[in-house]
Amino acid sequence: MRCKFVITMLVFALSRLGSTQALPITAKSAVLADAETGEVLWSFNPDAKCYPASLTKIMTAILVLERGNLDDWVTVPKDAAFTGESSMALKEGEKVKMIDLLKAILVRSANDACVAAAIHIAGSVERFVAWMNEKAKELGMHNTHFVNPHGLHDPHHYTTARELLTLTRYALANPTFREIVAQREIYIAPTNKSALRHYRNRNRLLELYPGCDGVKTGYTVPAGKCLVASATRNGWQLIAIVLGSQDHFADCATLLDYGFNNFVRLTLAEKGEQIALFHFPDGNPQWLKAVAEEPVKVIVPKSQVGRVKSQVIQTKAKPPVSEGEIVGEIKWEVPGASLHEVRLVAAHNLDWSLRAKAVTIGEKLLGILAALGMLQFIWRRKRKGGRWK
Repeated sequence: MRCKFVITMLVFALSRLGSTQALPITAKSAVLADAETGEVLWSFNPDAKCYPASLTKIMTAILVLERGNLDDWVTVPKDAAFTGESSMALKEGEKVKMIDLLKAILVRSANDACVAAAIHIAGSVERFVAWMNEKAKELGMHNTHFVNPHGLHDPHHYTTARELLTLTRYALANPTFREIVAQREIYIAPTNKSALRHYRNRNRLLELYPGCDGVKTGYTVPAGKCLVASATRNGWQLIAIVLGSQDHFADCATLLDYGFNNFVRLTLAEKGEQIALFHFPDGNPQWLKAVAEEPVKVIVPKSQVGRVKSQVIQTKAKPPVSEGEIVGEIKWEVPGASLHEVRLVAAHNLDWSLRAKAVTIGEKLLGILAALGMLQFIWRRKRKGGRWK
């Protein structure tokens, strides 16, 4: 029989009342989310298909990191040298290191660097783009389709703010990507056809917004101004995404301010943290420390304090118990939002007590004696010619 203990904890409620609050932004589509969990704190038309412009380069960078070699020397082909719009002015036959192309892609937003990297890695832009779409499907981005590696306008090149959140979180898990997008400026060493190059990051929030550490800007006339911006304060990172904006920097700053000013990140349990003491009357010892198997973190409105209820459930009632064995669970009920569950495991071994062992042995002996007595009774009846009915 399960033993249940109901505990009221002074923690925070995780309602999403803020999701419907109007914010003064100009974007056609927007999302604000926790970088670690992807939990959306505020959104506006997050699933609307939009043109991503140079936000496309987040996916391009991922494939460069995963399929390319950053130490490679890339010989710039003619197709790359003649790519229009934003560029690093690559020349046909120029030799550039792949790591420098990657930096130019993310910081300078260089379209020619995208084409040069794509052809070097995949053999053709078409094959590289096919890889981009394969990766999108792998990440669950089913409302995304790429036509090129740079984001120059094409009516069949689109994504959504919600799926860009998925892509960005995946990219930020790569330390090289994370390091590059946080740089305010880069230097690219001289090549056989160019002097030293110096570029400032086009993401102005890196200088203007406290804690900003990425990620990527984008703009074409059909797409409008686009931005994926990340910022970290007190160890907590938020991601703001705007598409089709009139002022992408102001919009993302508004979203990030809203997140940091109105929410807190709360750790309900750390991995290995003691959550409960379970009683085993027949155990040695009688009390078992139960700890959280995994950490539990939630994002909580600051205005909702003291409303979370938790329920601890003991699922194992008898010894023996081995360290690390699942012995229960804890459920946090967050009003108006969600249910968070984590399994509880034993922090140490627990055996039968001497008394319980003696009782158990005695019960077994009594059972054996009873069985022997029955056999003896049957044997005597048979010797006397009696019948057992």
